[in-house]
Amino acid sequence: MVDLSICIVNWNTEAVLKDCLQSVLQKTQKISYEIFVVDNASKDRSVEMVKNHFPNACLIVNQRNKGFAAANNQAIRLARGRYILFLNPDTLIHEGALDTMVQFMEKNPEAGAIGCKLLNANGSVQHSIRQSPSFGVALLESTILGRIPLLRGRVGDFKTKGFFFDKVKEVDAVCGAALLVRKDVLGEVGPMDEEYFMFIEELDLCLRIKAKGNKIYFIPDAQITHYGGESRNQNPEGLTMIGLNSLFRYFNKFEGPQRTYLFKLFYKPLFLSGLIFDLVFDFLGVVKYSTVRRNPLKLKKKIIKIHGMLHFLKKDLGYFIFKL
Repeated sequence: MVDLSICIVNWNTEAVLKDCLQSVLQKTQKISYEIFVVDNASKDRSVEMVKNHFPNACLIVNQRNKGFAAANNQAIRLARGRYILFLNPDTLIHEGALDTMVQFMEKNPEAGAIGCKLLNANGSVQHSIRQSPSFGVALLESTILGRIPLLRGRVGDFKTKGFFFDKVKEVDAVCGAALLVRKDVLGEVGPMDEEYFMFIEELDLCLRIKAKGNKIYFIPDAQITHYGGESRNQNPEGLTMIGLNSLFRYFNKFEGPQRTYLFKLFYKPLFLSGLIFDLVFDFLGVVKYSTVRRNPLKLKKKIIKIHGMLHFLKKDLGYFIFKL
């Protein structure tokens, strides 16, 4: 048995995946580990790159995109490590980060899972700690209510924007970009819920881990750079519906179908109002960043977001209103 099994789900992220794998090899010295790369039907040369440059990695090639949870579960079934690390391909391991995470688990047997300090590309700290979502938070985060200045600040309670990332602390949940779980705990609570195609699956897993009496910690001494959005930015169309499916799946599971049904009655019209609001102001943003304040990066982000919203209105609106 090895110390750590590293599970990386890839979809068309050849360049960053290569850098990620190289960082694991170069920055991890004190523990034994194995690497699983699960490719979700990439159309780039990701598979060939892994075969050519990282022959010791266990490569699983899917013929269709099975989603984040299902792909990770494929690796879990083969993993031999005492600990499982779910790692995004758009990450870079800092010196000794994985060694430190494993050592923390060794010294703290009550820990079922941990997350480390995630950094943005410019070195600033990402807000990677989460609290379990509630109906109120969902209304504030993704509906017209969250556009009201007096209410907007309360969304921070969900993402814990006031969290200080300088000491070890017990938390509700951590970001799935680098989530380390004790394998025997995973065997007890079960693998990732494959009903989530993408989004919220790590919150679900963390909640089940805590329900069994295990603790979840944030540790600052292990650091990993996380670029974020490398896969989803390639194809923004459909992401809105995927996110809504995951949100309602979570509430059905942990709040119950009846309460979730009542929540939907309030949520759906408020969500659509917020989407129209964003569509108008993002269109104005495109005009601003393409003329008055030329900024190609912000312009690109606005265009990507608009494409996603228009796709939702054109393709998914009926399903959202009448079936979801």
